[in-house]
Amino acid sequence: MELKNNIWVFIELVEGKPSQLSLELLGKGRQLADSRNDKLVALLAGKGAADAAKDVIGYGADVAFILTNPELDVFDSVLYTAAVRSVISKYEANVLLIGASHDGRDLGGRLSAAMNLGLVADCIDCSYENGDSLTWVRPAYTGKVFVKILTTTRPQLATIGERIFRNNIFDPGRTGEVMEEAVSLDAPAPTLKVTKFEALPPLDPDADITTADFVVGAGRGVGDEEGLAKVKAFADAIGAPLGVSKPLVDNGWAPYDQQIGVTGASIQASIYVALGISGAIQHRLGLKDVGLIIAVNNDPNAPIFRFAHYGIVGDLFAALPVLEEELKKLKV
Repeated sequence: MELKNNIWVFIELVEGKPSQLSLELLGKGRQLADSRNDKLVALLAGKGAADAAKDVIGYGADVAFILTNPELDVFDSVLYTAAVRSVISKYEANVLLIGASHDGRDLGGRLSAAMNLGLVADCIDCSYENGDSLTWVRPAYTGKVFVKILTTTRPQLATIGERIFRNNIFDPGRTGEVMEEAVSLDAPAPTLKVTKFEALPPLDPDADITTADFVVGAGRGVGDEEGLAKVKAFADAIGAPLGVSKPLVDNGWAPYDQQIGVTGASIQASIYVALGISGAIQHRLGLKDVGLIIAVNNDPNAPIFRFAHYGIVGDLFAALPVLEEELKKLKV
């Protein structure tokens, strides 16, 4: 099979399985490949790569391309950069999609520097609008605008976040080719060595804002850290994780992993209770998959009331006891 000038997706393995983000990127890669009659190549390395080949083909890849070298069993950004660089150069990849995970961002940045490539980070969409050049879309100015970017270098390189390209369904009937290639690494010595590995128990999905069924959100309307603490107590009382709008993270009141919005997390809750959140567009884009939004804000003209399903105009702290009583009934 001719592999040159096609679309490649770097597959990140988690306990020998393709990560959810990698599967999402395969869905987008399949869409791009079909639009130009290209091939979609999934690039795998590490322990479990051979077993994961059937999965990536079922999720859309035409080729599962496995890099074989025992030094690649554990992700090391220096070694992976050398290995991926050699392969995408040899096969003249036109596009390489990388998930914007911690390792993916590391790999993307190193490839960009090592190969003198343009890198479009944290994209939210891409499509062919100019021949074989992809038009990348990403937020700028903290999500206030969206920009279109073209890269002139090849391969076209981008990192893409989670829960953007969803609904990629496994097709057990799909067929594809599995290829292996041994890579020799002339890179420096590995930067890390695994001496012991201990698996941690999975996180409680109800404690993660991206997977929880109920989520409470806090915005500038909480006033101060004391007000935020009251909202946190409310969230704990109804058994919901707490998310926040960007200003609270900027103030240092909450960690980044609690931020909801285009520059933070997208949530899929059945119910989202927004307390003191104005509803700016960058926050709203993180709520597009929420089933029901209940908003409390003392400003009747707050933008959030334009898309919330239920709204309370008034003091959020006065509303908390009533909301707690009613929402607890739903959790029973």
